Amino acid sequence: MNFFFHRSPLILLLTSRYIRGSRVTGLLSIKSRISFIVMAVGVALLIVVLSIFNGFQRQLKESLWQGGEHITIESSSNGGEIRDYQKIIKYIQNDPDLKDRIISVEGGIQSHGLIQRYNVFYPVLIKAVAVPSVDELIEHKLHNFPRVVHYDREDLGHLNRENYIILGKEMEDLYNFSLGKQLTLAVPGGRFSLGKGVEVSVQNFRVSGFFKTGNYKFDSSFVYMALPVAQKFFKMKDSVNQITIKAKSLDDLAISKRKLYKLFNSLEFEQEIDAASSLSVRTIAEEQENLLAALQLEKTIISIIVFLFIILAALGMVASVYSLVRAKRKSIGVLKALGLPASDILLIFTLNAMLVGILASLTGGVGGVFLANSLDTIIGYIEEIINLLGPSFTGSDWTPVELVPKRIYYFDKLPVDINIPFIFMVTTAATILSGIAGYFPARWAASLNPVDTIRND
Repeated sequence: MNFFFHRSPLILLLTSRYIRGSRVTGLLSIKSRISFIVMAVGVALLIVVLSIFNGFQRQLKESLWQGGEHITIESSSNGGEIRDYQKIIKYIQNDPDLKDRIISVEGGIQSHGLIQRYNVFYPVLIKAVAVPSVDELIEHKLHNFPRVVHYDREDLGHLNRENYIILGKEMEDLYNFSLGKQLTLAVPGGRFSLGKGVEVSVQNFRVSGFFKTGNYKFDSSFVYMALPVAQKFFKMKDSVNQITIKAKSLDDLAISKRKLYKLFNSLEFEQEIDAASSLSVRTIAEEQENLLAALQLEKTIISIIVFLFIILAALGMVASVYSLVRAKRKSIGVLKALGLPASDILLIFTLNAMLVGILASLTGGVGGVFLANSLDTIIGYIEEIINLLGPSFTGSDWTPVELVPKRIYYFDKLPVDINIPFIFMVTTAATILSGIAGYFPARWAASLNPVDTIRND
């Protein structure tokens, strides 16, 4: 009989159904339902939270990758001017350790400035880069220029010769700037002197287009212009104040920085370039190190907190299976007396717990993916409802609510990145935890003495 039970899957299935047959079932008990709900909610929340943080990290890297330079070379001498920048660029392009790691090397100008309109001043960051071709600019083929999304083609044709600028897309809504508008720019011009202080260069510029990177801070504060126009505007003649490099990979930034310093310290470079020792190198990863580290820390902490929901559900599963075993002591005793092996008893109750875990993982996984994809829309509806009902309670003092503040998170929409391998890992982990939770009470069930259980129950 023992051999028959052990070798026949059909008998194992029938005995499992027999154990479930008398009303008290692991899947239908209140404790199992609670464990199922808690685990499903935990899996869904974990998927949503991690999808949002993955989206934040991806969007941040993409926006920084598109909008800003990856490596910046600056000088601490000559008032920050780099006069031999063309020679430095050739050295970098011809260096065997660097040429395979970089996409482009170009000279440029970056400075703080003010935009004046209707006697109101707006602080901005002005960036000047080379624009060899308007067609390449429109087709997004320039490595040092963000994606232009709204423009006047005729005005862009004058970008290298006349005072035309391209603004971040968010500035169009923030300050009511539009194509063709005349704006006054004020920037430091010339050199600093003790007698006169800092000279200010003021000129009028015409808006010829808008760019967009997806980074709210970048799109609301940067102004782009062509390098030849900027050199006249900043009174820098044929000089620049930085050399920018686009790298092929973020992983190459630290290596490229070391290679650049090695090049700058070489004897040939120091003999050819004036003030070679004053050159410094910084990377975009260093500039955004604190922000990326803070985002990763928040992601880790919140993931741990949400994962505790799944642990809590697993602990509830232990209590649920223990209750099931206590309710089925007599049935277990009868089956063991008929010859059902202890290993099959162990398997039945463990699979019962794992089945609850599988159903909870599937439900939570599907729900989490749906919520993650719909979260931006859901938040938008909630904002509309709050802002619609808010004035009726506070009157004219109501301030519109923004649940995802752009000025804090820098993005124009809530980024979500659903990682399928991660979802599989979460659902698998939840299923395994359910099996482990069911194993210990199942082991107790397998160790029950059939004579004692039948006599006592």
